[in-house]
Amino acid sequence: MDMHSVNLEAMGKRIRGLRATQKKTQEVFAEMIHISTSYLALIEQGKRTASLDIVAQIAKSCHVTTDYLLFGEVMELPDINREKFESLCRQYSPQEISHALDLSEYYLNIDKKK
Repeated sequence: MDMHSVNLEAMGKRIRGLRATQKKTQEVFAEMIHISTSYLALIEQGKRTASLDIVAQIAKSCHVTTDYLLFGEVMELPDINREKFESLCRQYSPQEISHALDLSEYYLNIDKKK
């Protein structure tokens, strides 16, 4: 299988895992992305392909990239962002970093609830 081939079964498992992480039933998740529950079940089983629009909706709902859904690839932070992040971490105490992470998580969860 070449690097750009989509393994539907593996993609389905990733989608099912992401949905489970969000503690959403197939019914609720399908409604969120505007497809039927049976269609979502077939996608999760690797028996049906999802359109690019559906893949994009799932990625957005799960806060992942389409590359991750399609190929299982996680994009690395560009070096400039990594360096900036590491520099910020050196400037603050562990408590301040923990507080910043809590605030970031809170902010990201607010976005998920919309």
